Amino acid sequence: MASILFNAARLRVPAQAHPVVRRTLQPRFIYCSAVRQRRHGADDLITTPSGTLPAHNEERGMKMRERQFHDLVQFVTDRTGRQRVNRREQVRQSAWLRLFQLASQPEHLELVSELFPRWRDSGKAFTPAHAEMFARRCDELKCPLLALKVFGDHSKYGFGMSSLPAGRQLLQSLYYKYPLENTMTAASLFGIYGLPPVASDLTSCAMLYAACVRSKDPNAQVVAKSLRRDLTRQIAQTEEVREPTDRLVRAQHPTKPTLWLSKAVRRIRTAHREQGLPHASFLGMWDAEKKSLRRRSWRPAPTDGRDADAAPLES
Repeated sequence: MASILFNAARLRVPAQAHPVVRRTLQPRFIYCSAVRQRRHGADDLITTPSGTLPAHNEERGMKMRERQFHDLVQFVTDRTGRQRVNRREQVRQSAWLRLFQLASQPEHLELVSELFPRWRDSGKAFTPAHAEMFARRCDELKCPLLALKVFGDHSKYGFGMSSLPAGRQLLQSLYYKYPLENTMTAASLFGIYGLPPVASDLTSCAMLYAACVRSKDPNAQVVAKSLRRDLTRQIAQTEEVREPTDRLVRAQHPTKPTLWLSKAVRRIRTAHREQGLPHASFLGMWDAEKKSLRRRSWRPAPTDGRDADAAPLES
């Protein structure tokens, strides 16, 4: 009782105020990690009760996240499938997005994928947002082969690659770091799921061409020759894409296709040079190389009697 009166007096809150009001006005502390403090320095808005942070705070946060993940997995398991433990409560569509976000390692996504058939058995269907988030998280956790396996076995998982952004994400995660056959399998899924052909999407076409042209397989070169015609046609019909330089803009997911396209163009030029192929002139002015351009600056005319117009300009 004495502590309540003390806190009320310190906050200048009437002692007879309702308990809910006292809890609302009670000072709250915002956690700031040690990394953020080092980057941004001290901030009056970010305080801690004792002025110091526990050393194991990040580890505790990871354990809490993993516990929330497994709790949600159990929640979904009990309420989906043909034989449900809990038939009263329903699982929302957002629960799957939350599971993808809580997953912190490939094994977590593997565990979630095993629950996909239960959703179909419950008479539910996944949305394009689920496909996009799953492909994205598989890319971020460096397990794109899991996404390829799930999308490639619809009869088992019932989880389709139902949107073009999901297909782009899958191609992006495979075409440069994994064998060509994986990229070709991902490209074939576009037709299976009724998506626009890879050759009709500029970003997807550039990534697939970059994968084929750097391969020494003769069949891959045949595919690259076919893709080159489509790529040339699309480039001629599209304005040059300028890669954003602002870090906040680059971090936004809607900007990723532009970054993927710019990176694919650079890799195409590099592959042509390494394979001894002709210069990729079909890319036209799409030079995505990052070059520092300096403006021409005026310089005083020389004093040795030469014509001032002959003085060179710095470039």
